[in-house]
Parts: sequence; C-alpha cells; structure tokens
Amino acid sequence: MNTKWTSFRGRSPRNLTLIFFVLCFPLAAISESYQGTRGFALSGALRGTVSLNEAIYFNPAAFAFASRYSIEGGSSFLPMPGAKPAWIYSGSVIDSQTKWLSGGFGYYHKTQDIESGKKTENAYHLAFSKILSSVIALGTTGKYIEFKDAVDEREAIDFDVGAFLVLTPKIQVGIVGQNLLSRDVSLIRQFGLGSRFQVVDFFFASVDLLKEDRGSFMENVSLHTGIEMIHENGLVLQGGLSLSDKSAKNLYSVGIGWSQHKFGLFYAFQNSMDGLARQTHALSLRVFY
Repeated sequence: MNTKWTSFRGRSPRNLTLIFFVLCFPLAAISESYQGTRGFALSGALRGTVSLNEAIYFNPAAFAFASRYSIEGGSSFLPMPGAKPAWIYSGSVIDSQTKWLSGGFGYYHKTQDIESGKKTENAYHLAFSKILSSVIALGTTGKYIEFKDAVDEREAIDFDVGAFLVLTPKIQVGIVGQNLLSRDVSLIRQFGLGSRFQVVDFFFASVDLLKEDRGSFMENVSLHTGIEMIHENGLVLQGGLSLSDKSAKNLYSVGIGWSQHKFGLFYAFQNSMDGLARQTHALSLRVFY
C-alpha cells in the first residue's frame, strides 16, 4: 500500500468525501497571520491537519501526505480597524504526487486604499515537503514579500520549518516554527503545535497552540480550535474559535463548502469578539486530481 494514504484512504463513501474535503480548502490572507478559506473557517487551527495549498502557509510538512496535484484561486475581504478594508487575491499550485519530494508555490496580492494613495503587498512562497516514513514528514517554506505605499517601499525574506506526524489513523500532530529570521516588523517569529482528532466517522476536531517570540512566556499566546462535519454527499460544515491574551485577537468563525469529483467551492466568515464587527469574508475554488 502507498504509505502516503495509509492514514487517510478508506473504502467507504464517507471516507472518500473526507479526502475531497481535505483537498479543497484554499487560501487568501495576510503576511503576519496568513489565513485561507479553510484557515478562516477553523480560526487558524490547521498546523496539525493534513492539507494541500494552505499548508504552504500553516505547516509545509502537512501536504506531503495528501498525494494530489492541486490548483487553487481565492479572494478575501478583510476589514481594517479605523481604515478602509483590504482585498486579497491569491493563487497556488501543489504537487504532492512526486514521491521523492513534494513541492508547492503560492502567490498573493493584497491591496488597500489609504489617505496617501494605495498600499500593496505582494508575497511569493516556495515550499517543499518530504515523507521520511509512514508516520513523519518534514517541510520548509521560503518567502519573499514586497511592501509598498506612498511613503515606504521595502522587501523581506523569511522561512518556516515544520514537522507532521501521523500518530494513529485518527490522530495527527504538527509542529512548526514560522518567520524564523523575523527581520521585518510585519513578520513575527512564532512557534505552533497543533493536532487533529477524528471523534466519529463524520466529525473532526482540531486544536492549535501558538506562541509569538516576544513578551514573557505567558504573553502573546493564542489557542485555536476548530470542528469539521463532513457529509458523504460532499457538504462540509465548520466552526472555529480563537482565544488570546490580547482581546482584539479573539475571533469566532463559520464555514460551508461543497466538493464533488475534482472541484470544490468554499466560503468562510470570521468575526471579532470585541464588538467592532471586523467581519472577514473568504471565497475560494480548487481543482485537484
């Protein structure tokens, strides 16, 4: 048996739907805490979950076990406190079929109107992932980001490193260090630990713990939780909750999606819990085979 599918391939229609679901949630986000349709829907609880395109940004070790080619595009609307909202357009490709080394490339363009003109951000991500055994994979993502507005123009280079472990067919764990160089104010070094559990056949839960490399041990810490209910007809329902020691980062989210054959279409909504109604909307389309 191909070890890439030992933990995720099944014979029932419900398990097949799970495979479709896992492969069909793309991205659309921002450099400091890059999200995606699936990331928004789960409030960022993705570091210990097998993924495809979104793994470039959450944990590059997580897409090697997916064993698929994938092309996706997405768009997101992000409100900004005290300013005009931002729009983000993204695209990425993944090859996790190649046995000796899996790879992916992602690009996003963020644009926002400000008083002095327009503020833009262009980011390029190149990721590689390698399965070392039937239970562990390692991965890395290199990133190059251009920031530009009317008074400032700068560039940043950084990278992430992650590991993904299949503890049992129903439990996976991910460990990741992000923005390890941390040479730009918008790229904060952080370390994450996440896990995903299959509670019953159609119900999955994920939990992530994230610590930014600043402040004391108990400062800048956040807990991210998510649930996914997967129907055998291709319908997926999700919810998420993110809690932090910074009240402005407390969020809740919901998502809905549908996938059949080689196509998936998904929507996510995320809102702040501080009464400011910072409502994010994300929509994405993926083709995989």
